[in-house]
Amino acid sequence: MRRSDKNIYPHANTIVTIEDGKLLKKFQYEILYNAKGLSAALDELNAIDYFRTYKKAEPRNFRAMLDELMADAFGLLREIAPNDLVFRIFSLYYDIHNMKLAVKEKFFGKRFDDLALSYGSYSLATIRSATVKKSDNILDDEILTEGLFEALGAKEMYDIDFILDKTYFKTLKDIADKFDIPAMTGFAIARIDLYNLSAFLQSLAAGAPKGYFAAAFSDEGSYAAEDCVEYVESMEMDPGNPEAMEKLFREFPLWQRYSSIWEKTEEVARIFFEFDVLCDNYLIEKTKACKLMAFGIEPICAYFYNKFMEIKNIRILLAGKERRYKADEIKKRMRIPYEL
Repeated sequence: MRRSDKNIYPHANTIVTIEDGKLLKKFQYEILYNAKGLSAALDELNAIDYFRTYKKAEPRNFRAMLDELMADAFGLLREIAPNDLVFRIFSLYYDIHNMKLAVKEKFFGKRFDDLALSYGSYSLATIRSATVKKSDNILDDEILTEGLFEALGAKEMYDIDFILDKTYFKTLKDIADKFDIPAMTGFAIARIDLYNLSAFLQSLAAGAPKGYFAAAFSDEGSYAAEDCVEYVESMEMDPGNPEAMEKLFREFPLWQRYSSIWEKTEEVARIFFEFDVLCDNYLIEKTKACKLMAFGIEPICAYFYNKFMEIKNIRILLAGKERRYKADEIKKRMRIPYEL
């Protein structure tokens, strides 16, 4: 990849190098897995100052402290991001969440302030204002505005989610392309492809209702809708027949493109339960090359991607400890750490 002075961000790259070294390692996860209960796991996290605060994490407050940790991570991202695109590529997910709330407020005629998330680029109040007049383009983004008003015209509630999920991926691809870094675009495309495969599995789990996969499918990935939807809807699906399902997966080009992700999974049925974890692990592996880069946008984005993934991991682990799950059950739900 060609480098120049513009690819060096001394402050941001230095901070990320320091913070990267503080991410949890595999041996630290093992200690947490083996902790005897929620309080013991929290004691381990307190001992390494995981929450970075004078407050002690306890069973009564750990969720609120994880929310604060998430807010602090976004605060650091906003502070050191070399440009607005870096912040937007992470905040977009939460903007779409709040856009769904604003549209559903109009659909149901009630407010959902208590469900809003504060990590996005726009407040819920701003998004509400953006629903009034399309030509105002209050979000200052044509793709988001177009998607918002398409969702406002949805006749069924579930169509709102389909429309805005597609808007998310269209915007994600647009932001990734603006970096003019092939690896960033490639990562976004892989993320979209895996979402489409998730929609495929959800369709199977729901009994393959006509039109479901087409409604969910994003055109921004490796394959256009006509290349996948026609194939899926023409196949006879029988989730209860492992041989038939294996044949279906084997002949589906998009599935085969990512076959390395689940080729070690012993049973097809297990893919349904492990899919999200397998996909997250695949994407984490793709980011690990960035650990060898001292400068540039890539290591900055890779660090924050994995920091947010780590917080997700700790939520899963602590929730499992709270419910007294066995260590092996918790491990199945965890994502791999960001280390070489």
